[in-house]
Amino acid sequence: MDTPQFGLLFGATVAQHEAESARPWAPEVEEAAPRQRTRRTHAPRARRTLAGALHHLADAVAPANGCEVGHPAR
Repeated sequence: MDTPQFGLLFGATVAQHEAESARPWAPEVEEAAPRQRTRRTHAPRARRTLAGALHHLADAVAPANGCEVGHPAR
């Protein structure tokens, strides 16, 4: 999105705004109040659930053959 066309289109306006904002008669803009952070919900079993879902998906794609010699046990 940072193309030269945007620079040509908005560059003069932004430069003028920045230059005039330093003048003594420029209006003061209040700083935004800091947003309160919300607590994240913790999923303690997320890793185990994801591992189980991946095992289930792997079995659906290529079912495990229990008779094969050298097959790793889960």
